Amino acid sequence: MEIWPAVDWFDGQMVRLERGSYNRVTAYTDDPLALFQERYHALPKRIHLVDLKGAKDGSFSAWPLLERMARLGIDVEVGGGFRETQQVQKALDSGACRVVLGTRLIEDKAWAQDLLHQFGPHKLVASIDIKDGRAMLRGWTTNGLAADTEWFPLYHMGFTLCNITDISRDGTLIGLDPAFWRETGQYPGEIGAGGGIAHMEDLALLEAMGIGRAVIGKAWVSGQIDLHQCKGVF
Repeated sequence: MEIWPAVDWFDGQMVRLERGSYNRVTAYTDDPLALFQERYHALPKRIHLVDLKGAKDGSFSAWPLLERMARLGIDVEVGGGFRETQQVQKALDSGACRVVLGTRLIEDKAWAQDLLHQFGPHKLVASIDIKDGRAMLRGWTTNGLAADTEWFPLYHMGFTLCNITDISRDGTLIGLDPAFWRETGQYPGEIGAGGGIAHMEDLALLEAMGIGRAVIGKAWVSGQIDLHQCKGVF
């Protein structure tokens, strides 16, 4: 299983939201790479970087952090506010290994098709963030349609990578909802899982369900999961 430590970025700070609420924000550091070095004496091979303000406002802004990570040889999967083709191109040119797309990808299928033709499926990740069975858009502030209704057309279009987040568990450290992942883990394509991962047992459960990628946020920041125990992180 591929483990992607998450760095959620908001107004110059690495933060975590609880259950997707911008009213429940915990700030940790203005230098997440220093935190990795302090905690693990190493930098991870890959990072899942999200600009939360960008996701909400519609324009990615964490360019210096992305470029710094890329210069250090880290594979960066980056998301948060990518709603223009030029932004996607700039992210890849800045060193991102792939770009995570949510709101406009879901709402504008013609744009999604254009991106697929221009960049190919291995550079693009669909983001389906789920609350009460529905995809949430614009930084988790707007309801979309049922999650499968949003992902299946993209998959049949040619997208293969999909990150799914269980918003109801995200940032809580209470562990996975097995029923949620029994359903969404059966979606077609290469599914990445996030939201509520709190223990090594959660990762084992996801792997047993055939899910090949996991995004870990608060669990690594809090030390509840030791990334040294996760194969291939460093």
